[in-house]
Amino acid sequence: MIRRIFFASFFLFAAFSAKTQETNIDSLKSELATSQNDTINLILAGKVADAYAEIYPDSAEEYGNTMLALAKKLKYKLEEIYALCEIGYAQLNMGNYPRSLQTLLSAIALAEDKASEQNILSRKYPASDEFTNRDLTAGQQRITRLSRAFQYTGILYVNSGNYEKAKYYYYSSIPLAEQVNNPHLLSITYSTLGRTFLALKNPDSALICLRLAYDNAARANYNRYIGSILLNMGRVYVAEGKTDSAKEYFKRGLKESIEHNYFRGVVASNLALADIYKQSGQPDSSLYYINNGLPVAYFLNAPDLLLRSYTALADFYKGKDNSDSIAKYQSLIIKLNDSLFNTKQVQQFQNIDFYAQQRLQEKEAAAKAYRDRLKTYGLLTGLGIFLLLAIILWRSNHTKQKAYSLLVKQKRETDFQRSKAEEALAELKSAQSLLIQSEKMASLGELAAGVAHEIENPLNFVNNFSEVNKELLDEMENELKAGNNEEAISIAKDIRENEEKINHHGRRADAIVKGMLQHSRSSSGVKEPTDINALADEYLRLSYQGLRAKDKTFNATLQTDFDAGIGKIYIIPQDIGRVLLNLYNNAFYAVTAKKNNPHPLKGGLEYEPTVSVSTKLLNSPLGDGGKVEIRVKDNGNGIPQKVLDKIFQPFFTTKPTGQGTGLGLSLSYDIIKAHGGEIKVETKEARPDDPVVRGEGTEFIIQLPIT
Repeated sequence: MIRRIFFASFFLFAAFSAKTQETNIDSLKSELATSQNDTINLILAGKVADAYAEIYPDSAEEYGNTMLALAKKLKYKLEEIYALCEIGYAQLNMGNYPRSLQTLLSAIALAEDKASEQNILSRKYPASDEFTNRDLTAGQQRITRLSRAFQYTGILYVNSGNYEKAKYYYYSSIPLAEQVNNPHLLSITYSTLGRTFLALKNPDSALICLRLAYDNAARANYNRYIGSILLNMGRVYVAEGKTDSAKEYFKRGLKESIEHNYFRGVVASNLALADIYKQSGQPDSSLYYINNGLPVAYFLNAPDLLLRSYTALADFYKGKDNSDSIAKYQSLIIKLNDSLFNTKQVQQFQNIDFYAQQRLQEKEAAAKAYRDRLKTYGLLTGLGIFLLLAIILWRSNHTKQKAYSLLVKQKRETDFQRSKAEEALAELKSAQSLLIQSEKMASLGELAAGVAHEIENPLNFVNNFSEVNKELLDEMENELKAGNNEEAISIAKDIRENEEKINHHGRRADAIVKGMLQHSRSSSGVKEPTDINALADEYLRLSYQGLRAKDKTFNATLQTDFDAGIGKIYIIPQDIGRVLLNLYNNAFYAVTAKKNNPHPLKGGLEYEPTVSVSTKLLNSPLGDGGKVEIRVKDNGNGIPQKVLDKIFQPFFTTKPTGQGTGLGLSLSYDIIKAHGGEIKVETKEARPDDPVVRGEGTEFIIQLPIT
């Protein structure tokens, strides 16, 4: 009887909460019905669609379509993206996965097109949801919309059971949300990514993501989905066998979901508690929580939540050997499975996914063809420069021959000047030695900054587990005083496990420090078999993180393309590492300088700093082992043609006074030559009065023998 009363009270709670929301929504709908302004109606339709998203997805879809029609009429592409996302999420919640995927892919395609930035709503208009900030630039608003579309698509792939695809879309969403500093979006994306790691049975990664989700929610004072975050933290503790902690988080998740009217969280928290009690041999308590959530699932008419509720009830009645109830719920499960995962719908979903993948491959192929064309242009430019240099050298040689007779006559005077020059040279070499040491210390500083960033994570783990062990020791002392030896032994086991984790992360930090010491030590001059791909990638990350450690505002896109067939080559890793670090630092300096260019760019294009590195095995027709080619490229301002032939000269630099010694490229040249290799540069100087063209900048090309 008590359970029936609670069952009814939960249904009344859902209805009352929804009624409260409906009152607010009715106010928006009333204003929408009376307004004659299409722009105001567009915003109101978006607000209603967002409000209905979690409770009435069919209504959310209806108002999303209203907003979509108005956005197309007014030519507001960013609002079209918003409307498509709301429609796609509503279709997802109604269980129509194929249509949801098609709609969300349309939103992504529109958001990836920079042309959608051309006409946006003024900042005087209110936002349709908590993720929108009209004070941002058009480009930042487009990036926000794209990040949200990726996050919705990740949820869809989780619901359809494709967790790897879900991770791909979450990993695409997070950097964009970080780029526009949107903690609301980071919170929900990290939360759903954490749930994905749980499904993949990776609780450690799940807990990291969920803590990031919680921290971002707290930073933004955003509590709408805080119950879901706490619920998933409880699931992590279930995976770790910490039932009591899990139960506490489930109850907190239920309380927060009720308080913030997150009905899906109410159902999911009740089902999680039901499963806890089922596993601990308390079937009646399990049924109690299933029935608490079931009326809310009915109220939402959410197929996925109903399917989970029916499955839990069927399992309960199997334990009671109640064949009638088993048959009833099995029938409902089959019916829901058929509606969600019938052959036709699954085939439609797979077809849409296949065509989307095909379009992505075509897009990548087109981008590659474009890059190939740019390389061809670069080679032609290099050939032109070579011919120009050949003419200059010929003229120079001709002039030298004319001057030779004069030089012979001046030999005696030159002998005197030579002695003075030798003295100056000795002083110059001394100064050069000091500058070379300064250059090496600067490289070590860059490495140290990057390593400091890398070592932060294991140190955080060590600190966290140490704090947990301190609390566990207090608990064990209390249990021993109370004579609860079994509980004390259980706590001691937890302490031992935490100590193992502390030891693991301590060894990880030790390995990072030893790696730093290895990179900073003086070169032995002995070639070693070295994985050039790992070396190039490691120094790229350390250089980037070192610059980020000095300037938090610094951002750049990193692109890598490593030839997996290279294997190990014989080099002096410390020396080649210094060369790579120097080229990376120069590339990041170049893109930062272009980003800070005060000249406005034509065409409405937004500059994206990009640094890329690639390796390639070049087979030798002579059968002598071949060579490895390393390319380091940036899309900065390029090197002026008039100084191109001077860049490898000692003490020559284009940087402002005090920002460069002029020895980096000179040392790099000497190191590569000492390895029997070659280093060259291709560049195209950007002009402030020209539109930005993708691929402009500088590319350094290194070729090293394999043996």
